[in-house]
Amino acid sequence: MGENDVTDEGGMDNEPLTLRDFLGKSNLAVAKEPPLVHSTQVQNIWKVKKSGKLLAMPCSVFKAEKLCYCFVGRPAYKQDDIDNPQRWQLPMAFVLRFHEPPSIKRIFPFDSGAFMQHRLPDYVTGFDLEGFDISSDRRNIGRLISLVYRTPDKYFDRAAAGFEEITEQHEMTLRHQEIMAVCRLALDNSSRKCDDRAAAIEVSLDQDVVLTHENVLGIVVPEEVTREPSLMKWLFGLTPNIETYSHFPLSLHAHYGQIYQAVRQIYKKAGVRL
Repeated sequence: MGENDVTDEGGMDNEPLTLRDFLGKSNLAVAKEPPLVHSTQVQNIWKVKKSGKLLAMPCSVFKAEKLCYCFVGRPAYKQDDIDNPQRWQLPMAFVLRFHEPPSIKRIFPFDSGAFMQHRLPDYVTGFDLEGFDISSDRRNIGRLISLVYRTPDKYFDRAAAGFEEITEQHEMTLRHQEIMAVCRLALDNSSRKCDDRAAAIEVSLDQDVVLTHENVLGIVVPEEVTREPSLMKWLFGLTPNIETYSHFPLSLHAHYGQIYQAVRQIYKKAGVRL
């Protein structure tokens, strides 16, 4: 067996493993969990300020539920692209770190909406979504990072370990097909259909997130927001780590490189070592 491979129990040697099964039975190191990042359009900033919360909203994937979605470590959420977005259509991002973990509903290794809309390759969407839910143990976030990326810093940069390296180390066979699919997905090049959401760990919360000085590590907003003194006063009341980015005559998605750099700068200011 590989050094960090799973140990089978109960005579299940011939049964395929889900990602949840594999991580739960593995000896993988639990890598440090990066902060959570929630993204929304700037046009919603007034509603967020008024409520003081990131609200759990009706979900288009799990239709009977209200959920608040975040990605681990990265501002990976994207709306459909816009050729020339207006300033209020630009994204903003809340970087969150909780002293007391919130109530987590599900954890997936990718955007569950992209999975259900078949924006991910067929080699992944051919499996049941449920098997990729690793929320049975929050430490599975760190285990998944160790498996696919080795370190949180490599995870942030989407610098996954080699596919053959991973499969050989863990002696993966067809029983590990779902695990191999996740490892393969992390290495696929971005495209309109398969962008960074394909390799970002998604966390859904079944409650509103109250924004406080204790749980807001930093916030990224377009420069236009700095022209509103009341908004800036509110933002700085939540965190000293406010980062801005410029609005260029480019597509909406073309602005995300700046947002990633801003999140990285927040980590640096807050002393977060990935």
